[in-house]
Amino acid sequence: MKVQLGKQTRLLLGVVIGIALSGATAYGVGAGVSNTPSTGYLLCANPTTKVVTFTGTLKCPSGSTRLELGAQGEVGPTGSRGSAGATGPAGDATQNVYYKVVPTQDISVSAATTASTTTSDFKGVVMATIYPNDMPLGFYELDAHLSGLWKNASVANSPTVSCYFQYKKDYEKDRSVVFGVAKEDFVRWTGINVSPLGEVDFKTVLDDPMYLVCRSSGAIVGISGIIHATPFSNFEPMKSTSPMIPKPAGSY
Repeated sequence: MKVQLGKQTRLLLGVVIGIALSGATAYGVGAGVSNTPSTGYLLCANPTTKVVTFTGTLKCPSGSTRLELGAQGEVGPTGSRGSAGATGPAGDATQNVYYKVVPTQDISVSAATTASTTTSDFKGVVMATIYPNDMPLGFYELDAHLSGLWKNASVANSPTVSCYFQYKKDYEKDRSVVFGVAKEDFVRWTGINVSPLGEVDFKTVLDDPMYLVCRSSGAIVGISGIIHATPFSNFEPMKSTSPMIPKPAGSY
């Protein structure tokens, strides 16, 4: 009868055979063997021919010596965890990038513009607000990416949208102090993709927050995006620029 034995079982079998053939006395490991890896195996050694056989039963022929291969031992307890490794070198803080999600919203014509093209009559729509506690205090370059769709746009009304960064106090007073205007005009496409740049310098948590503002002369559906804020130490302040004032529909 052939039996498939594991590596450890075959090694122990070799030791037992060596003992039997050398004439030494072999001692059993217990009476609970049942020819399984968990309980052990019964072998039979002929003292005259010095041949060891595995009968596959729990009995040996008359005159042979019983050799019991012990059961596989239990797995020992898990060792203790090694000590923690050394702390890695400090990273470059100037490479950190903080971001703020611009939630999806629609811009209606009534909310976006009026028939007038003067700044005093037009405030635009606040897409997102950047507060001093949104990131560690410091000077940051702002980079926004916005996308959306024109609603009922046509060559006849040719709507235009512009997005830019503006401090809250300037937005509320309708000042023309803005940063990084990005503009998208309608010609024959329906998609809007604008990426305004800006900067913000937060010195205290009480500093004025920064707005991301969009102005449009046409209705927009589902405009949203993300704002990245990248810190840097060596900089030259960005010059402000006057925002684009959209023309009223039909004036093109």
